[in-house]
Amino acid sequence: MSTTKASLGTLFLMLSLAAPALAQEAAPRQPITDKTKERWAKTQGGRFGFEIDVLSSSYQEPIVEARPGSDEVTLPASDRLGVAITAVMQYKLFAGLHLDAEMPFAYGDVSGPHSTDLFGKRFWSTADYSHFFLGNPTFGLHYAGNALKNLALFGGMSVTVPLHPHPGAGLEAAAVANFPARAYFDAQRVLLGHWALRARVGTEIHFGKVLFLTHDVAAQIFMPTREGDFTKTVIEQGNEIEFRPFGNFGIGMRLQAAFPLSSSNSAQLAAEPFIGWEPLVKGSFTRVGALVALDDDLGFGLDQGKVATIRVALGSKW
Repeated sequence: MSTTKASLGTLFLMLSLAAPALAQEAAPRQPITDKTKERWAKTQGGRFGFEIDVLSSSYQEPIVEARPGSDEVTLPASDRLGVAITAVMQYKLFAGLHLDAEMPFAYGDVSGPHSTDLFGKRFWSTADYSHFFLGNPTFGLHYAGNALKNLALFGGMSVTVPLHPHPGAGLEAAAVANFPARAYFDAQRVLLGHWALRARVGTEIHFGKVLFLTHDVAAQIFMPTREGDFTKTVIEQGNEIEFRPFGNFGIGMRLQAAFPLSSSNSAQLAAEPFIGWEPLVKGSFTRVGALVALDDDLGFGLDQGKVATIRVALGSKW
């Protein structure tokens, strides 16, 4: 009897040890779905967020007024404040095709003499203006897919609709306060009185999910809605490098160049150091940077009256 009890006890012990292993083997594996796979490429999947640009500058330009018996030097102050908040959406339709949309909300305040080159057309202002306005909405499509596991390609086109085909002086001055904020990139948002067509292609690359590289080039054509104006063209080229040594947290640098083909300023260079938070899967993202124009006409950005813009992006992806 004791032998039988011992045998039954041994069998029960073996079954109790084997049960968890059998249960683990029998449990189905978690399937990789569209909602759980990685979104390391920013041009893939769904995204919605806000891009905030704040540009503030002030300077005094000496003007000599010739008067009988003496030359008097005056220093008129010139101040500019541009704040733009742009809602940006990317929605995956099917396969790698995505719908793009953006809607800018902007405020501009200028005082004193201002002279700004709008891609070959000079805008002059001496009065004081402040205005809140809706920028130009943009709609487009792009295709994004992986050529390799760590290499993504994208390309697409968009059209910008002019909400203000015939802007008044005050409205245009407020828009011009925001125009140079991105060093001639994304000018379709606040260049009033123009339709815009844009084509853009680029690559996204990662190495070990620690180093991320982005390269893109875009060509944009602006077609005026007002008589006496002319068609304008600008080419944009951007490069970003970002290190993420601590998971989702990253630090990086953006280098960009804009080439306004219709302007006397043949090239505008700018740099933007930034920090960011970008999960590989779905979740919230944030980015804070400072864009500094490097050369004429908008730079050097840390000098008086030049372009140094605080840029913030935040939102969610799915």
